[in-house]
Amino acid sequence: MSTINENLQREDVTWEREIENNSTSLDTSIQRLDVIDTQDALPLEVVDNPTFLDSNIQELDAIDTQDSLPLEVLNNSTPLDANIQGLDATDTREILELEVANVGNSDVLLELTADVTANEIPEELQLPKSGHDQVNLNQPEKSFKVSTTIHIVDGEKGGAGKSFLSRAFIEYCTSIGHSVAIVDADTSNQDIVNIYGSVETAFFSDDEKLAKEADTIFDLAFENSVIVNLPAQVYSKVTNWIKSNNLTEIGKENSIKFVKWFVCTGGVDSVNFFLQSLDDLGDSILHVFVKNLGLCDDWKYIQEMPEFVAAQTKYNFIVMDFPKFPFWERNMVDRLGVTFEAAIAHPDLKVISKQRVKNFLKEAYAAFAGTGLVQ
Repeated sequence: MSTINENLQREDVTWEREIENNSTSLDTSIQRLDVIDTQDALPLEVVDNPTFLDSNIQELDAIDTQDSLPLEVLNNSTPLDANIQGLDATDTREILELEVANVGNSDVLLELTADVTANEIPEELQLPKSGHDQVNLNQPEKSFKVSTTIHIVDGEKGGAGKSFLSRAFIEYCTSIGHSVAIVDADTSNQDIVNIYGSVETAFFSDDEKLAKEADTIFDLAFENSVIVNLPAQVYSKVTNWIKSNNLTEIGKENSIKFVKWFVCTGGVDSVNFFLQSLDDLGDSILHVFVKNLGLCDDWKYIQEMPEFVAAQTKYNFIVMDFPKFPFWERNMVDRLGVTFEAAIAHPDLKVISKQRVKNFLKEAYAAFAGTGLVQ
């Protein structure tokens, strides 16, 4: 028994001398470390030589904890204090900071990154693997917004019924609970602004300094669909705004589409404006040919025009019948400056007049629903 004790004492003396002379490395292996409520092991090999301390964590499994892990290793008379500040192993990439107080009271900060495989990180979150991998600036940003539509109510000619159609369109959307932003670009009339609340205004101009005045329309479409009431004789300005800014392509990238509702008077010149719009925008914007039955009740000639028939085959546009609104009731609604729905309850309209307004709305709503463009 004395021989064993002597051997142990002799080994202790040898061990102390080797450390004091810094001639032999300290190899300490922590075989098992209980991390909070897990049974996983954290092997840590610490090699201490005159120039550096190399600490390598081979395996780490500490699920569902953010608690600190205190570690104290007695090294001769100098303690090794390794404190893991904050460990969250639920993230795929996590920085593990180790503050080590060692020989000579010098601090060594080791930053270790948890080893994860490429398969554990979603592809879209991985950094380029080499200097040759470049970010594609031309790739559109992924969007998750709800699809919206910019409804442009056009007709080019004054008195075609653009504002009247816009008013019926607005109230139809309200009746089915379809939220829309309203833009009145007709600065000369602005009956839309005077009747409905929360109406935005826009202005189309050939002047580059004023070009941004129309951009409100597109900006609003990021939140809701938009109904735009255009004034007369702005066709070239609106077309240039769409084409020069490449809005149809930008719209596709942001789930925004365009629909042009072209209100026709029944005259040949009005139809020709519609055909011109198809030639300019028909490939990228769906058109609706609105027959204003309040201005023309015979459309046979138009429907048999060779140009009209050829365009319908090429562009597959939609044809819609917009019902006639009785003359006296229309003047009363305009004079009162109220919505169609409000006119039905207004005391200045008698029972039969109110019924005529109801009939008009019923037919108009059915016509809008028949296009399938507003859900």
